[in-house]
Amino acid sequence: MSLFQYRLFLHTLSFVLILPLPFSLSFYLPESNPLLSFKTQVREVHLYTDNHRRGMFLQINLDGKVSGSDVQTAYSVLQLKSVKPGHVVIRGQSSSLFLCSDSGGHLRGQSVYEEADCCFRELLLADGYTRFLSSLHGIPVSLAPRQAPDQHSVPFTRFLPLRNTLPVESISEEPMTNQGNFNVDSDDPFGMGLNSMVSPQLVMEK
Repeated sequence: MSLFQYRLFLHTLSFVLILPLPFSLSFYLPESNPLLSFKTQVREVHLYTDNHRRGMFLQINLDGKVSGSDVQTAYSVLQLKSVKPGHVVIRGQSSSLFLCSDSGGHLRGQSVYEEADCCFRELLLADGYTRFLSSLHGIPVSLAPRQAPDQHSVPFTRFLPLRNTLPVESISEEPMTNQGNFNVDSDDPFGMGLNSMVSPQLVMEK
C-alpha cells in the first residue's frame, strides 16, 4: 500500500467514525416525560391554602384521595417539577402519585402520568400565593368540595408553597390518624369545629 493510499484509508476511516455522532444527535429529543429523572430540578414544598376561617395543606394519600390537613404530614410533602415554561407537574413524595384533575375540577392522585390531566399552569400572584390551573381544562386546583359558577372565585385556590421542615424519618412513616384531615367530598370538609389555623402570610405581615 502506497503512502497516498494509506493516508486516504485513514481519512476515510476517520470520516466514518465521526459521521455517526452528529447523525445520532440529530435524533435526540429533550426530556419531556416527568417520569424520567423526576428528581432533577424539583422543588420540595407543602402547598398551604386558606381563607379567613380555615387553613390547610394539600396532601395526596396512598389511595389517590386528595384532601386537606391542618398540619404538615408526610403525604403533604409535594414535589413540583417544571416540564415547560410556566407549567409544572405535582407529585406526592410519600404516595408517589401525580396530582391530576378532570374536566370538572375533581382532584385525584394517580400513578400513571397523563399530560392532559396531570399538568398545571403555575401563576404567581401579587400577594406571594400561587394558583395552579389545569393546562387542558383551565380549572384551578382547589380543596373546596364543589366548583362555583365563577371558577376564579372558588375558595382554597390560592396556595402558598412552604419549605418542607419535616424530619426525614417522619416522612418515611405514615401520618398520625388524629391530625384533622379534610375530605374535599364531605359536606363539612373544612372542620369548622376544629381550631382555626393562622395564615403564614398574616404571621409574616405582623
